[in-house]
Amino acid sequence: MSNPTTPFNWQMPTNTDLVTDLPADFEVFGQAVATSMADLLGGTTGQILAKATNADMDFTWIANDQGDITGVTASSPLTGGGTSGAITVGIQDASVSQKGAVQLSDSTSTTSSTVAATATAVKAAYDLADGAVAKSIVDAKGDLIAATAADTVSRLAVGTNGQVLTADSSAATGLKWAAAAGGGKVLQVVNATTTTSTTVASTSYTDSTLTATITPSAATSKILVIYSQTLDAERSAVGVSGGVQLVRGATSIQDLGNAMGINANTATFIALSTMMTSSCLDSPNTTSATTYKTQVKVNTTANSGVVIAQSGNKLSSITLIEIGA
Repeated sequence: MSNPTTPFNWQMPTNTDLVTDLPADFEVFGQAVATSMADLLGGTTGQILAKATNADMDFTWIANDQGDITGVTASSPLTGGGTSGAITVGIQDASVSQKGAVQLSDSTSTTSSTVAATATAVKAAYDLADGAVAKSIVDAKGDLIAATAADTVSRLAVGTNGQVLTADSSAATGLKWAAAAGGGKVLQVVNATTTTSTTVASTSYTDSTLTATITPSAATSKILVIYSQTLDAERSAVGVSGGVQLVRGATSIQDLGNAMGINANTATFIALSTMMTSSCLDSPNTTSATTYKTQVKVNTTANSGVVIAQSGNKLSSITLIEIGA
């Protein structure tokens, strides 16, 4: 038996072999065939036969997932790929620095930079923007936005210094800037009192310690001064009188002259007590601090003539009222 087949080298009987040699020859042949074809055994449903190595008859069973593709190359934003075996391909997440897959969102308030807006979100944002008031509607400091009708707005230009916003149904916006209403409005009130006894033995006006200071909020304001002062006049002879004046700073704005006095046909001691009350509307024309005060004098210093403000520590008061122009 020396008759190898090509290309497997299986030993076959020759035509010169004796009949008695054939069983042994076929056993050798069968063993060779079984050995060579062993890799073809086994496998499961759906598998396919593939070469394990480049050796003859060296096969193996593999899953039928090879197809006709010999390799997959993935580039960003895809991931994975390969040239053999089971190939997996994915997609990377998108961000502001790389392209990739993003999640859709209906939100119009999210601050995420890794999601994408849906048409629903875009429409909602559009509706919000469409209903918003454009900042370009105002173009100067102090401009106002006012309604001209339902769901309709317009610009109301700023008024001039000193004007006030006034309702006016005839205006397009129902509002207008106009001069302030006439004067007479009280803007501020300052009050001061004193109980300091002050004796004046002079025929020249002398401070009585009744004083108050106010700072007008506008130069056009007027100051209403109301004051009440206790005064005593004394003299050890016939008749006694005294004068009172109101002063702004160093300027007399109201001189009541001999506002108090008494005559008597006697040479004995004379005394007079009174509460002097007066008012004065002044126009200081300033926005600086302004001081008002009263001054008193005696008509004669002969025979111990004096005027005493707040004698016995009686109370005197002064009130300053700023009145808007």
